[in-house]
Amino acid sequence: MTGTDKLQPLLIGKAAKPRCFKNLSMKQLPVIWRWNRTSWMTASLFGEWLASINNSMIKQNRKILLFIDHAPCHNSDTQYSNITLKFFPPNTTSKLQPLDQGIIKNFKCYYRQQLVKLVILRCAVANSSDDIVITVLDAAHWTKNAWQAVTQSTICNTFRMAGFVNPNTQSESSDTMINNSDDDVATAIQDLDTLLTHITIGGLSLTANEFIEIDSETPVFNEWNDINDNLMVVDADCGDNITTDNNEDDDMPTEAPPKLIEAMCMIRRLHILAATQQPQLHTLISQLDSQLTQLFIDSKGVKQATIKDFFIKND
Repeated sequence: MTGTDKLQPLLIGKAAKPRCFKNLSMKQLPVIWRWNRTSWMTASLFGEWLASINNSMIKQNRKILLFIDHAPCHNSDTQYSNITLKFFPPNTTSKLQPLDQGIIKNFKCYYRQQLVKLVILRCAVANSSDDIVITVLDAAHWTKNAWQAVTQSTICNTFRMAGFVNPNTQSESSDTMINNSDDDVATAIQDLDTLLTHITIGGLSLTANEFIEIDSETPVFNEWNDINDNLMVVDADCGDNITTDNNEDDDMPTEAPPKLIEAMCMIRRLHILAATQQPQLHTLISQLDSQLTQLFIDSKGVKQATIKDFFIKND
């Protein structure tokens, strides 16, 4: 309930390894990647996820109480040594689930900010709508960034709103955290509203709240028990070499990743940009420059110099 312990997001797609993942190890992804034909949560995926959390808790010597809502995919008869599962009463999720008290909305707001920014940027350089492409890898990075952006105060406040905290025992620090949470949410909504003034969605001008809720009715699991549903074929341990005909971005050309030395050349261009047009970026660019330089020094690309290298041999 403190908002200090965040798990890595689990992202479910329709392909074992989309084409945009080609040059990546699955372990390098910013999310846990799983897949099935419908990109829905299933009972088998949920069980795998619980087992991984239980193993993590065992390693940390911790035991946790996990509240979850009633959904067919949350059907788990397995007993876990370090997790106690408690289900919310039927038809009470919207009131008792902290996720529904603002965490999901806040997350979606930050996610959509990144989406709109990318669309605006690519529209500025695109020759046609075909040039404005969004990949699953983009979505994976946005998912990680959005989850990191949800603040501790926002998470704490949603637990309070869901009734997990006795209002009579709240301290002044709790009141301050609640106010900070309200400010965080309001700022995120305002920022998204500002971004949306630059684009239309389906020919319509939407507010931030309308855009956040645009997919609220999209199904994310079967309405029936899917434990024995043969259509839900999941490879939970998909390796790096797995491919599939159901790639989610088959039409995307595979872009070769830049070499480290090429990235360092890009940084030089960014320094010029900061010096001539955007001085507020100087600190960030310098930090990135420092990290890339250190990576280059630590890599095999740097040959150790000897004292003889500094002398010219006369023939």
